[in-house]
Amino acid sequence: MLVVHPEMMLAEAITSALASYPPIVPLLPATSADQAEARLTRVGAIDAAAVEERVASVGPLTDRLRRRGARVVMFGNGRVDEDGSVRVPTEAPVAALAEALVPSLMLRRPNQLSVQQRRVLTLVGRGLTAKEIARQLGISPKTVEQHKARICERLGVRNQAEAVRVAFESGFVGERWNVA
Repeated sequence: MLVVHPEMMLAEAITSALASYPPIVPLLPATSADQAEARLTRVGAIDAAAVEERVASVGPLTDRLRRRGARVVMFGNGRVDEDGSVRVPTEAPVAALAEALVPSLMLRRPNQLSVQQRRVLTLVGRGLTAKEIARQLGISPKTVEQHKARICERLGVRNQAEAVRVAFESGFVGERWNVA
């Protein structure tokens, strides 16, 4: 995945933020269409690119990216172009840009968990052990472990720490955490 933004500091920040989503593997960011082309020449092909609308020669760049088979997501003020580009407003959270780049990330949402799984995830997020969770919910520690395994499976993560991170990043915090 490639981020193209006219300001290097922002390009690096966006790239770094997107790298926290496990399926996204970013290249070094680019600040111009020429620099983006140079990155592409070195790696051959990419799956997706996030391009800020103010990049000079943005139209030809996005056309070349699409011809190479990349999913192009424009970010900026959110207006819709005639070419049907996927757009993400600048004010949107990084999660929205990540989901636009990799639509399968939309499946990784805590609201797709059962009520009991959300209770378990809530208590995991509060730092409780499996035994403490079991005691609080009136279930066995083995059942807690089974719930944690299903949570990880549904969210597409490797462990409970990633599950809690996904829950926080997707806005599954505050009052909605109080389901226990």
